[in-house]
Amino acid sequence: MIEPNGTSARAEAPLATRTSGTVRVVGSGLLGASVGHALTALGVDVVLADTSPSQLRLAIDYGAGRAEREDDRPSLIVVAVPPDVVADVVQRELAAYPDAVVTDVASIKLEPLRTLRARGVDLTHYIGSHPMAGRERG
Repeated sequence: MIEPNGTSARAEAPLATRTSGTVRVVGSGLLGASVGHALTALGVDVVLADTSPSQLRLAIDYGAGRAEREDDRPSLIVVAVPPDVVADVVQRELAAYPDAVVTDVASIKLEPLRTLRARGVDLTHYIGSHPMAGRERG
């Protein structure tokens, strides 16, 4: 159908999400907040955590998610922290939430994996991913 202003009035189907339950995003900078915004737009309950109180407040104020609560039990955790602390944060999140799947958006994969293996961390629920962000140019 064509609207009076000449635009198409095609009904947009809502995007479906395969994510169920709460998603915890650790690190509320550019990548973490972007993940939070996208999931929040799909109606997913997003919990934000960050070591920087001001960064966390900013991300919450912009609608990327909410502050964490003691009773949160996330089903998915996205670690969006600087590469040099990815292994530490992944290890901490796996220990704190043993039933959740933990992934990260770090630009490096091998070193955090080696570090986690050397520490004897159970990696059953860990999946390293790619940030899929940035421009198409190097």
